[in-house]
Amino acid sequence: MSVPPPSPDENCPGDNRVGENRAGENRPGENPPAQYRKARLARAALLLYPPAWRARYGEEVAALLDDTGGGLRAVAALAWHAVPAWVFPAKHLHDKDSRVRASLGTVLVAWSALVGISLVFVQLTQFQGYRPTGHPIIGWCYAVIDAAVAASALSAAAGGLPLWLLMLRRARREHRPRDTFYMLLPVIAPGSYLAALAVTTRLASHPNGLSPLLFLAVTVAGFATAAVACAGPILALGRLRPRGPAVQVAARCAGVAAGSIVIAAAASAVAAIGLGLWARDFAGYHQAAQVGGYLAVVAIAIVAATTGATRCLRATLARPGR
Repeated sequence: MSVPPPSPDENCPGDNRVGENRAGENRPGENPPAQYRKARLARAALLLYPPAWRARYGEEVAALLDDTGGGLRAVAALAWHAVPAWVFPAKHLHDKDSRVRASLGTVLVAWSALVGISLVFVQLTQFQGYRPTGHPIIGWCYAVIDAAVAASALSAAAGGLPLWLLMLRRARREHRPRDTFYMLLPVIAPGSYLAALAVTTRLASHPNGLSPLLFLAVTVAGFATAAVACAGPILALGRLRPRGPAVQVAARCAGVAAGSIVIAAAASAVAAIGLGLWARDFAGYHQAAQVGGYLAVVAIAIVAATTGATRCLRATLARPGR
């Protein structure tokens, strides 16, 4: 699934070309600074799309936005449609290796989100030592989460580390400092986060641990750190464009890692429902809105991870040239 190329503006005079009115030209009734801001927002929204999509449609879409004077709503819609462009990479824009790389990026983001969700759930439930009496299914779910997260981490390391080292060596060998920095982000970002967390815990915690507000801030910062750590390799994949066995192994391991973390997330969803039914005095699990919101987030991440992993595996099994 991809956004089709825009059609030329039928009202454009002359040879009916797209892009006659560029962002730098004055439009009647609109001041230049406003035009400039819209153009910058549109360009920023286009940066959210895969490189192959931008190469094929980027200039046409930017020209169409310039001609129509697209406002914030048009830019927001453009940014939102970047999600299916990553999750459903169009075959006609990618060869086999390009489709694998695009799908690897989707799996990486969804996998990181599900790992974070599972770890937060474990921190708020299992680490509190709470198990409703007479309902062993909660304890079983805890065990499934532990095993599935461990299996997922091992699979991700088995497939991701060789590809990461290969890309890092190439970036250093070819003297590409930007790509080297991108490849080091998965180390720099978590390391900085853990150091800041250690300092925060030492200075701001009380006998019962972190306050709810501080825990929320730490959690949000953790997800932001994961996003930065994912962005580095995804950008480097688009710039370095690795091929060969390392990419294929990474894709297969990504499928296993995604499947394992989906099992962990599903187990956490079952445990959350059980706590809502049988432990209504425990934390906020008696509030249907909180449990429902958690289940919705888990469901979205599971769909993204499953879709990305399926497309990744299908691309590795496709014949050359297809």
